[in-house]
Amino acid sequence: MSDTPKRGRPSKDTENPNMNYCTIKDPSMEPFFIVKDATNFTVMERTTSTRGFAGKKATGKEVEKVVAYHTSFKNALNKISKEKFYKNKANYSSIKEYIESWNEVKEGLETLLNKIEL
Repeated sequence: MSDTPKRGRPSKDTENPNMNYCTIKDPSMEPFFIVKDATNFTVMERTTSTRGFAGKKATGKEVEKVVAYHTSFKNALNKISKEKFYKNKANYSSIKEYIESWNEVKEGLETLLNKIEL
């Protein structure tokens, strides 16, 4: 009998030297970072726990949550720029203020893209 191939997302195997796995962090992306594996780029967010497990009180410890999976580095950076923009204040007094806020976040990550020339 032949072995059937495993289905689903591959496990995180850091012991295997052939596994292409790394973490990409930059101060301009905080609290987000990117984890690259053999198949894609995972956008992660570092947050503080606000809910407890099984009805218990929150411990307030730092946790990492998955935001999105992307097949390209550029798409992962675009997702981070959008997420950073949505974390800004919720009320704007004018359209101009809203656009200025978006441009500020967008330009920060575009400078990263220009540095690495994607």
